[in-house]
Amino acid sequence: MLILPVLAALIAATAYVLPRGERAAELHMAANDPGKLSALQLDRIFTPDYARDEITKALDADDAELAESFVALADERNVPVPDDLRARLKEAQAPSRNRMRMAKNFGRGFATGETGDAAGLLGAAAGDLIGWGDVRDLAREGWHAVTGQEVNKWLAGLSAAGLGVTAWTYSSMGAAVPLREGVSVVKAAARTGRMSESFMKSAGRLVANGRAGRVGMALADLGAVQGKAGMRAAVAGLQETHSVGEISKLTRLATARGRGTLAVLKTLGRDSFALGAAAFTAYGWLVGVFINLFLIVVALQKGFASFVRKMWPPHAWRAIKVAV
Repeated sequence: MLILPVLAALIAATAYVLPRGERAAELHMAANDPGKLSALQLDRIFTPDYARDEITKALDADDAELAESFVALADERNVPVPDDLRARLKEAQAPSRNRMRMAKNFGRGFATGETGDAAGLLGAAAGDLIGWGDVRDLAREGWHAVTGQEVNKWLAGLSAAGLGVTAWTYSSMGAAVPLREGVSVVKAAARTGRMSESFMKSAGRLVANGRAGRVGMALADLGAVQGKAGMRAAVAGLQETHSVGEISKLTRLATARGRGTLAVLKTLGRDSFALGAAAFTAYGWLVGVFINLFLIVVALQKGFASFVRKMWPPHAWRAIKVAV
């Protein structure tokens, strides 16, 4: 009579497996909706304690932009933020405290392309917008080639393309601004080595196959990410992107999360807009649910057959057969 203990164990296991299987199904159903996907995964991570710790760490590191993003995400999710942390953030954002530092880093980014922080990124982007940044980077990479130093081919190619995009931006009365901003984001990532190799290969294959327009559309989407979530979030997202096609998911994430996008990327990384590693865990729970349910059905069938045999002994079955 092992059936009853086995059945009891399977039913007990179902109480543990089924909720996780349900969550796994939700994750798979949200795979193409980065806003919903990130929200589902934040449900179990973004607690009041987690938000408080991350905001505190960002403020301790004098990273007001990241702290602001975590506060924005906390407010969106109705997670309470202590008043003292809000006061610290307000103080960190005070113009009197940031003016000189931001001006200095903006100027460095504009003049040299160095992007150590958000101000530097904006300075580099401003330089690109008027064409100066592309000329500067082309000249630098040209000098590297002449002197035998390593040439950043991606940066050189993007700078050359950027000059054409800048001209188009002015001639189109600003219609090409998202594309121009997207090129600046990719340049910032290429300059600092924060662009994934798989993304570069994906873009290279598209260009080689005559689909440069597809890459241009993705760059325009990346510019939209910059507009909705900020330059730093766009660069952070690009670092997690493995193909040109995934830029559209990053755009939908930025549309859903807005200024909280940087905090979401800091918390979830690539899993914020693509299942990635979470997919394997989710798939395992789904398989576990189906196997468990299958075994329960098998156990019920065997148990029922055993019950019938006890209720109807062999001589009764023989009598029925003779009567028939």
